[in-house]
Amino acid sequence: MRADEQTYRNVAKHCSAYAAKDCYGSTNRAGDSDVSCTTCRHFTSDKHCSLDLFDPIVENHNY
Repeated sequence: MRADEQTYRNVAKHCSAYAAKDCYGSTNRAGDSDVSCTTCRHFTSDKHCSLDLFDPIVENHNY
């Protein structure tokens, strides 16, 4: 699902399963300018959503 960073940000903002990667387990999105697929714990090292949510969100929002 390789995409540009703006698409990753847009998808993450519309993803109900977004969960920020951090050492404290917080998933707070309020005011977080780093919300992106690349900062989600479901985003794998080979740049794919482990929940297979990326493509449906892109298609639904026409990114």
